[in-house]
Amino acid sequence: MFRVILIVLLVTFSTAINGKFVPTHSAVLDEDNYYLYWLYTKETITFEVQAKTTGYVGFGISPNGGMANSDIVIGWVKDGQKYFKDRFATGKSTPVVDTSQDWTLVTASDNGTWTSLRFTRKLKTCDTKQDIDITESTARVIWSYHTADPASETGTLPQHTKRGTKSLQLLSYGAGLLKTPTIPDDAIYFDILQPNVSVPSDDTTYYCAGFKIPEYSQKHHVIKMEPVIQKGHETLVHHILVYACYKPVNDSLHGFHGVCQNKNMPKEFNCISTMFAWAIGGGAFYFPEHTGYPLGAEDSPKFLIIETHFDNPNKRSDYVDASGFRLTLTTKLRQYDAAILANGHAVTHGEIIPPGVANFKTVGICPSQCTSQAMASQPQGVKIFYALLHSHLLGRKIHVRHIRNGIELPLISFDNEYDFNYQEGRILEKEVTLLPGDEIRTECVTDSTARTSLTLGGRSTREEMCLSFLMFYPAIDLTRCLSSPIPKYLINIAVSDASNINITTGNIMNLHKLHVLGPPQYAGQSLYQLYNSSVNWKDDVTVRKFEKLLATSYHQADCKMPGRIHYPVEIFMPSNITKPLPMENNDLCTATTSGVSAFMAQSIAYIFMTVFLVLFR
Repeated sequence: MFRVILIVLLVTFSTAINGKFVPTHSAVLDEDNYYLYWLYTKETITFEVQAKTTGYVGFGISPNGGMANSDIVIGWVKDGQKYFKDRFATGKSTPVVDTSQDWTLVTASDNGTWTSLRFTRKLKTCDTKQDIDITESTARVIWSYHTADPASETGTLPQHTKRGTKSLQLLSYGAGLLKTPTIPDDAIYFDILQPNVSVPSDDTTYYCAGFKIPEYSQKHHVIKMEPVIQKGHETLVHHILVYACYKPVNDSLHGFHGVCQNKNMPKEFNCISTMFAWAIGGGAFYFPEHTGYPLGAEDSPKFLIIETHFDNPNKRSDYVDASGFRLTLTTKLRQYDAAILANGHAVTHGEIIPPGVANFKTVGICPSQCTSQAMASQPQGVKIFYALLHSHLLGRKIHVRHIRNGIELPLISFDNEYDFNYQEGRILEKEVTLLPGDEIRTECVTDSTARTSLTLGGRSTREEMCLSFLMFYPAIDLTRCLSSPIPKYLINIAVSDASNINITTGNIMNLHKLHVLGPPQYAGQSLYQLYNSSVNWKDDVTVRKFEKLLATSYHQADCKMPGRIHYPVEIFMPSNITKPLPMENNDLCTATTSGVSAFMAQSIAYIFMTVFLVLFR
């Protein structure tokens, strides 16, 4: 029996390496010149690159999109001979040959026009010095090619003819799939586009437009959401949100548009139920086959608001934009109505990031009180199947944590290599059950080393956000669950005796409008000025004390159902996590014997099994 199992395993391994390559994912790295295909298992990943050249081809994983400290392979075919090496880049020079050859060439070819390389490696090689692990986080892929083959494999390589970088989700259940779900024959679509708006010359603009949903005689499900970004505006359009209006909106407001914060905007546009969310770098989204977003039913929204964030750092005044969404619908209803929940840090000045700090964590909480009330009629909970993670320029990592009765469960979603310019949503590998009373914490790790003053939460690109948009089913009456630390409770980071500080009343979340009344040495300062001038942000002990304070002091909740109706959850103290999630287990890399790496140990075992079968069959 043991021998039969081993034979099956070896045949399976041989088929995977030598059999037909059927990739599941693809990406265009250089239009008409360089294409990437790949597939992965729980332990390995196989790539195929096809470049329009008869010279060498390079491919790699970079920590930041540059060459330095990148994990690279370079290969070519010359006179029928295949050349391929696992390399490591120390800078802008020929990458050195890696001491541990963890990338394996499967096949290579050159047809006189295109060079193709297929190669494979483990997701985690345990070569911590010269390899980069491939995880569910965003990967910065780098690529290059040259028109000629190198003179030798050991000498200096000629500098690439062309190179580039692209952020991708390499381990994805949605992004980059070659095979997309089939759209039913009866499917229809309609577009929600900005009506050729003249984009203001401000660096940041949130622009809103209203749309009356077409009238349908029966219920439909939205099954596909596709961004329609005007050509040439790929960096101008930073993100788009579509809000569903559940209160009546006059049909005459169809097509009305303007800057969202303008005082003349109709009060009916104050809709907060997020219907769809998209951010820069994202592609089309297909709902899983058992879910769809309902439209056309009696209780479905009849009016939508599209909110577009224009990022215009050069303050150009010549942009005219008509970007938005295309929604595909069907009358072939799925099993469940889906909905989306906005989580994380409320977009307020309660998000305070000190200057000059490489790793600083902010947190927004969906408290247990909110999920308890929202799911009172749904005791079995809901299933989360999708996550879109969102931050601004300082964001480096985002974790969506899940706490139940003080015990932390596995992360709902995460990205340890967040890229502001690539915010693709994630279909979860396994749906996550959220029960009444569960807590969701969206945490963002930021890097403010280039800043010299406080960065606050806000809508501008230069301000910060820390949000997660979670799709779930079945739909319940919960559309927003955010929180923010209350600034006045953070004052003891700036003064030794906060009990003597008197603060003006008003907007409790606006650090510029909250002023200190006394004692005299602080009087007249805004809280923003106080935090900037009275705190030594270069002291790491102070920084970490403040970081803890943000996560443990009083928070203001923003817990709403569709129609701007608040659940009675306001000020709360974050719960105590009695059992945090254990640190990642690195047994694969630490379980070595006599200095032999895990990879070598596995290789020796493989050879031993092969010899055993030959000798004793």
